[in-house]
Amino acid sequence: MSRATSRAWAAARTTADLGALTAQWLEGRLDALPGGSHRGGPDPETAPLVDVLAAVNRAGWVTVQSQPGCDGPAFDGRRWRQRAAVMLLVDTAGRDRLTAAARTAGLLVAEHRAERPGLVREIPVTTWDGDVHTAFGVHFRRRHLRQWFSGCHREALRAVGEAHQVTLADPRWNEDGLLWPLLAAQAAVS
Repeated sequence: MSRATSRAWAAARTTADLGALTAQWLEGRLDALPGGSHRGGPDPETAPLVDVLAAVNRAGWVTVQSQPGCDGPAFDGRRWRQRAAVMLLVDTAGRDRLTAAARTAGLLVAEHRAERPGLVREIPVTTWDGDVHTAFGVHFRRRHLRQWFSGCHREALRAVGEAHQVTLADPRWNEDGLLWPLLAAQAAVS
């Protein structure tokens, strides 16, 4: 990680600051996420989502996981399917707005906080030959968030620890038509 990138993450104090920096990373203006993870930018499958993810992060929320909906053979020849999905760290107002809009649109929703997992609902988002390979909506404890955001200021670490963890997923496999337009619209309102 370059010194400039390291300094930028260390200067962040709020989730809005972290979101703005994540948007810069998505757009290739920072060379890594906090702690030096994901050097060189997002995975190729994320390229079509960069604009909407950057807008969501600039709206003051922080995306920590995302994937498009798609269908195809896996690297070893097994069939895989993905649901469009995203996990965000948001404030209470963002949680209320996003979850209400998502439920109205028919999206799958899981949400909780680091100190209070509540009803943890993991949403299967990737299958290989019909077996669940990946789920979003996993509850991340404060220690996991501190690892993800290592190198950030302690105020930023406190902010992500207090944020709501909201996961949204398209109920349909292999589709992108519900989630990304909803997120784009919600980001534009912020």
